[in-house]
Amino acid sequence: MRKNVIMLTVTSLLFAFLFSQLGVTAANSHDYSTALEYSILFYDANKCGPDAAVNNVFDWRGACHTTDGSDIGIDLTGGYHDAGDHVKFGLPQAYSAALLGWALYEYKDVFDSTGDTQKLLSTLKYFTDYLLKCHPNANTFYYQVGDGQEDHTYWDAPETQPGSRPVPYVADSSNPASDVCGLTSAALTIMYLNYKDIDSGYANKCLKAAKELYNMGKTNLGYYKEDAFYISHSYWDDLSFAATWLYIVENDSNYLTEIDNYLSHTTLWGDSPFENKWTMCWDDMYMAVFCKLAEITGEQKYMDAMNYNLDYWMNSLTKTPGGLRYLSNWGVLRYASAEAFLAFRHYELKGNEALKNFAKSQIDYALGSNPLNISYVIGYGGNYPKCPHHRAANGYTYANGDNAKPAKNLLLGALVGGPDQNDSYIDDVNQFQFTEVAIDYNAAFVGALAATIRFSGNYVKPSPTIKPSSSPHPTPPTPTPTESSLIWCDVGDVNADNGIDSTDITLMKRYILNKIKSLPYQDIDGIHIPAGDTNGDGEINSTDLTLLKRYVLRKLSKFPVEYDIYGNIISS
Repeated sequence: MRKNVIMLTVTSLLFAFLFSQLGVTAANSHDYSTALEYSILFYDANKCGPDAAVNNVFDWRGACHTTDGSDIGIDLTGGYHDAGDHVKFGLPQAYSAALLGWALYEYKDVFDSTGDTQKLLSTLKYFTDYLLKCHPNANTFYYQVGDGQEDHTYWDAPETQPGSRPVPYVADSSNPASDVCGLTSAALTIMYLNYKDIDSGYANKCLKAAKELYNMGKTNLGYYKEDAFYISHSYWDDLSFAATWLYIVENDSNYLTEIDNYLSHTTLWGDSPFENKWTMCWDDMYMAVFCKLAEITGEQKYMDAMNYNLDYWMNSLTKTPGGLRYLSNWGVLRYASAEAFLAFRHYELKGNEALKNFAKSQIDYALGSNPLNISYVIGYGGNYPKCPHHRAANGYTYANGDNAKPAKNLLLGALVGGPDQNDSYIDDVNQFQFTEVAIDYNAAFVGALAATIRFSGNYVKPSPTIKPSSSPHPTPPTPTPTESSLIWCDVGDVNADNGIDSTDITLMKRYILNKIKSLPYQDIDGIHIPAGDTNGDGEINSTDLTLLKRYVLRKLSKFPVEYDIYGNIISS
């Protein structure tokens, strides 16, 4: 690709345009709306079932595991692969659906303003369609498809994974599973709230299943059976979370009485759940319960529980030199994102600016405000991990160690595990604690991003932002046009930063949707420069956006056209 040749006058006008029209400031340098969009799109990469390719942004994904459930005579296709593997584990599946639904419930205005509501609803329905299949009657719930040990010996695309898959665990009258039944109940109740004004019939079906699962969990107490990959250490928290959302729907005080009973039990380690130093995750929903109950009841005991936890995280928990709160070395960013979500919720309730600043700092860290200047969201920004632990994106097999190569496919929007306690990161597919991705990692992150947008004040019309260089590039001398230097700009580089990446996609998308009136490279100083016209047909439309996306996703090595300094096509 040839270098850009940019005149001094045009450079000045361009940056004046960008700073005045897009509101760029050094203090607010992250494009949260793009990060939000990408973090939702990630889930397409983990779709499972015969319809995995439907409404999927990734053309390297297709139908897979089309016989799930056939071993027991029911259809258990659909849902989402857990992480870089292909098992459908019950707790993280329910947790992800619940947290994504909670985000939409609280921040629908944000998702509406960024144009992400329909995609998120589609993602949620793909979750709940599967969860409903797993609950074929009032007293049965299948909560896992696939064997973790067997699955983890396979490294290749899910579309080519051979053989049928077992359904090893079921909850019924003989097999308790209060934890997964409770968390799944909450996910379905939240879906009812989000969907009741869209399709009341489907919403009511979700609510009916939610109540049945809650009843299964509370009347047949006990842990679920998965004991290798997602070991459950509590179920009182899950039942409390389920009851909280059912109370929101039905306003029945009996749910609050039941919650009081659940919360009277100590944790596995003998601690009071009201003095919790962890954060919400698939195995610990206590803080999610306290957060929501503080909001809907105003009771001091829930306020105190929130204050205790947030104070610990903000002032006592280990943090990296770069400011990331470090709870665990495995998926550290998922925990920081979850706590950020909680802090934002409590900020909205209490108005304590320290909570907002803390929450935003954790999200900014994940997006690149860290000592390595690396974005831990794949595809966001110019510097992000290239070797995620994800079989479908990787595109190789174990043969010859090829799976250690950088991924063939861009796993857009995936939040990786994150750095170590010294802010160091190893981009190695086999270093799981750094490079693992998972559906539960992104779940709270989506909600925290939506909150960041709302409380940054730009959620009504979120604009992409461009971080200015810390040391401005010297202005090249004005060239005399010759046959060898007739390139004004790289096709697709619509923001003039000498790179083609996610920010260009965002600008192009907003231009096509009429959210901005012009692209920075259009009609500058009276000269029309068609960097956005990626196919050379004289228009800038969805076809050009598709080409740009394919280029960024590395499905296209070059654009069909290039332009000279006068905007004329010189190659095709």
